[in-house]
Amino acid sequence: MLPFKVTNSRIYKIGIYLALAPTIVYITLFWIVPIIHIFIISLTLKDTFILGSPVFVGFKNYEEVFSMYTQSIRNSIILPLSAAFLDLLLGYPLAYLLVRKKILFQNVIRASLVFPYFGDLYISYGLWNMFLPGGLFDIFYYIFGITYRQILYTHYAVILGFSIFTLPFMVLYISSNLQEISPTLEEAALTLGATPVKMFFKVILPLTLPGAIAGFLACFGWNLGGYLIPLLLGGLEAGNVITVKIVHLTLQIHNYSVAAALAVILTSMTIFTTYLTFKITKVFK
Repeated sequence: MLPFKVTNSRIYKIGIYLALAPTIVYITLFWIVPIIHIFIISLTLKDTFILGSPVFVGFKNYEEVFSMYTQSIRNSIILPLSAAFLDLLLGYPLAYLLVRKKILFQNVIRASLVFPYFGDLYISYGLWNMFLPGGLFDIFYYIFGITYRQILYTHYAVILGFSIFTLPFMVLYISSNLQEISPTLEEAALTLGATPVKMFFKVILPLTLPGAIAGFLACFGWNLGGYLIPLLLGGLEAGNVITVKIVHLTLQIHNYSVAAALAVILTSMTIFTTYLTFKITKVFK
């Protein structure tokens, strides 16, 4: 309750706008303006914009992107999608155990769900060391008669890294929906003769579908901008994604215009995924 009575609705609206002003300024300066800036660079020739004498070439850089970097765009979509599907398969049982059962180290597992916010350096570097000869997975190479190069620097290693990194998001989204479902619904289904599998598909899955879809899109969107995981675990071929190409074009080739075009495409994909997440979540409400 306000300590004073607002008598003028116009003054009240002005107060709201003034309160939102810092947020609007922040979003404009650090989100909208940089995107416009990158888009303008993507319309120029190589490094001419950076050198202060931009030569505008229209959308030729985008034509080059879609002719030379289609594999990078394809990998940037397929690898995060595969990781999101894996997160979906692993996230449901883990979320169910955390919400419905009492398991060992439950609080530790819940605390670890904030791990992605620390960045992907720990996942990528840790897995990279475990995959190398003498690492944790060395015994599996011996048992199955394979070498580390058959796993490391492949798409499977990148998908595994992405999946481990974003699994907490899937668990959080599904858990939030599971907590709203009364356990009596599951007990009633089992009492009426449903098997645990049938109960899952008839009761749990439909009621947690909004969280699962939001979690899937969140995992996909988060991994779209992944850089260290494909760089360390994917090598030259499997690590051929948009983020790695942007850094390569910028720091080594100095082709800022094509790098900017790739950045615009990646940003557009991320914005669309975020919009889709909110849209689908709203439909299920």
